[in-house]
Parts: sequence; C-alpha cells; structure tokens
Amino acid sequence: MLAPLATNSSNKPFSVIDDGWSLGSDYTRTNDKFPDMPKLVDEIKKLGMRPGLWTRPLLAKPGENKNILSPNFQNDNKDDGATLDPTIDENIQRIKNIFILYKQWNFEMVKHDYSTFDIFSKWGFEMKDAMTEPGWHFNDTSKTNAEIILHLYNSIRDAAGDMYLIGCNTISHLSAGIFELNRIGDDTSGKEWARTKKMGVNTMAFRMVQHKNFYEVDGDCVGLTTAIPWEKNKQWMQLLTQSSAPLFISAQPDAVGAEQKDFIKQCFADASKPQPIGEPLDWLENPFPSKWKLDNKVVEFDWD
Repeated sequence: MLAPLATNSSNKPFSVIDDGWSLGSDYTRTNDKFPDMPKLVDEIKKLGMRPGLWTRPLLAKPGENKNILSPNFQNDNKDDGATLDPTIDENIQRIKNIFILYKQWNFEMVKHDYSTFDIFSKWGFEMKDAMTEPGWHFNDTSKTNAEIILHLYNSIRDAAGDMYLIGCNTISHLSAGIFELNRIGDDTSGKEWARTKKMGVNTMAFRMVQHKNFYEVDGDCVGLTTAIPWEKNKQWMQLLTQSSAPLFISAQPDAVGAEQKDFIKQCFADASKPQPIGEPLDWLENPFPSKWKLDNKVVEFDWD
C-alpha cells in the first residue's frame, strides 16, 4: 500500500515488521504466518523498501534453566515472562547470536525493545524513588548497572554489524553513539489522540536537542487509523516529516484514501532528504508546543 508512495529511489524507506512474527518468546524461530524470513526480506526489497524487524532480546523462553535468569524476577515479572541476566556470558552470546541470525536473514534494520523493563522490571514512569525493587541485584554484583548495560548495548552493536539499530526502552545517554536511532518516548497511538499528543508532540519538543547529537530521535509512528481524526494525524505527520527526525507510518488500509495517499507521498519525498532540525518556539509556556520552526519557516499547529 505504501511502497508506491515512496518515490525517492536513492533513499528507500524501511518496512519494519513489528512483534507477532516469532514463535512465542523464541525470537530465533518464526510462527506459521512467517514461514520463510529470507524470502520475505526479498519480497520487501522487490517492493522498493528496506527490511526491518522488531525483537525482544532479553525475554527468556519457557522452561529456561533458572541459573541464567535474572535472580529476583524469574517468577514475578510484571509483563509476560522471565528474563535473561545480562551479566552471564552465555546470555550475552545468545543475544549476539540473535542479531547475527537477523543479519543472515538479510534484514537491514533491527528494533530491539523492552531491555530496560526486562532488567529492572519497571517502566520509566514507575521509577520514582527507586529504579527497581529493594534487594534487587544482577547475578554479577562486581560491576555497576551502567557498565553492565553498556556491555549489553556494545554486544548488540558488535553482532549487528552494518545493520541499523533502533533502541526502544533503552537508556538514552548509554545509547548515544551506539544505536543509530533511539525511541525517545512511550508509544504513540492509533486509538487515542491524547496519547500521541503526550508521547509524541511533547517528547519531540523536549528531546530534539539530542537529535543528531546522541542519535536520530524517533518520536514513534503516525498511527494512521479511522479512530483518529485525519486533521490531527496530518499535523503529526507534518511535524515528523519536516523536523528531520525519522518518519514512521503505521497505516490502517481503511484510513488511507486519495487525500492521505497524496500527503504521504509528499511526506515520504520530503523526509527522504536532509532538512534543518525542527525547533519548538513556544516551549517555555506550552508543554505541547504549537509554534515550530520547520524548514526555516514558522509553522503553527492545532493539537487540541
């Protein structure tokens, strides 16, 4: 649906496969909907796009040896399973092998997710007076948290080779210079505009200072659905497009008519070329800045 709208053949867009392709929590095996990953990669390339993949490297498989799991959360992870302890060499090698496999499948970009949650068993907004629960520790207590996480990130980088990496739910300053892209906020939404405004617009406004200094800032996608008014998503798409940040579009077919296709085509063309970094202008008095300097012009948005 979107491939024909990307007309700049010198900078083709990525088509990133989100979660749902793996065989349960085993991110080295595919389910029956994705029987042949190398073939799928070839089909994506034939459409004129570049193949990308989502993964969750620290999630353990059911029945794992408890000796390799994070000691305090092996039976009490708040999400959906036990997690691997990144201080154990066997786990680091396993994680590296996952990225080596994706490279063998010929993916060109990998988005790795959940690692901070899987290490600390808390989301960022829950880390108020403490990053995790009292008494928590890694298997190896001789290194600092930062040293351990940095070793994990560098191991992923080493195994990925020339594949682009998106860090999602990763620690910002430790990601700098290691991952090409970093998700700077929580998920935007194709169901709740208020969430996109909070997690997208606000985050872009106050994290753009890191763009191209630490990494390319990823404000998350345009959730283009029939549940969100087009006049709102159109503005969000414009901000991403003209800010020089990465543009990702997750589009529901029913929400993509002729008008949307025309606008997406223009946005893909603009986003595929270097642009000045977008700058919020009313950020001192507005948590959701409506005035931006984009492509050297002042643009006003109506987020409400």
